[in-house]
Amino acid sequence: MKILIADDHLLLADALAQLVKENEAGSEVLQAGSLDDALETMDRDGTVEIVLVDYDLPGLGGVEGLERLRSRHPKVPCAIFSGSEDIGLASSALASGAAGFIPKSMSAPAFFHAIKLMQVGEKFIPAGLYENIANQASVNRVNEESAESFIARTGLSPRETDVLRALVKGISNRQIGNELGVEEVTIKLHLRRIYKKVGVANRTQAVKLAMANGIG
Repeated sequence: MKILIADDHLLLADALAQLVKENEAGSEVLQAGSLDDALETMDRDGTVEIVLVDYDLPGLGGVEGLERLRSRHPKVPCAIFSGSEDIGLASSALASGAAGFIPKSMSAPAFFHAIKLMQVGEKFIPAGLYENIANQASVNRVNEESAESFIARTGLSPRETDVLRALVKGISNRQIGNELGVEEVTIKLHLRRIYKKVGVANRTQAVKLAMANGIG
């Protein structure tokens, strides 16, 4: 087995590499300290069988970096591992095509089991985290029904709804504009209309009301 471990924390990367070598005779472990290093390594060596990427890897930029890796090498399973067990992060990673989500708190035997599972084309997520995701999905379905009712009642347009959802993320007007592909001044105009339609006076009130009605 040839595996690429992309993590800028050398101590952890070395420990993972040693774990793989101890459990898989004849295995080869490559290492990269940034997204660009990982891409260059995979471009150069076409025999990498699986990639483990630290979610905080320099240059990764979240699931966008994962998508870059997969677009360049779609046949190579690529898993995210992270010190966080956030269900939103895990869900986003899997939705973006990750072969699995591996918390750094996992035991060594469980880690190696996950690697072998993903190597043969299966997806991996810890059982406890999977249950949390399933529960959250159930909650989201209820919230979506609430959100649809709120949107219909207030008359929010699809673009205004997008802006309101982005507002709940806590990002700036400029970031919302970049995300939606419009100028910042346009976002300000949308916000004025949103405040008027939902009956609030400011950003904080809009976020609280949106969250209470399943927008997010």
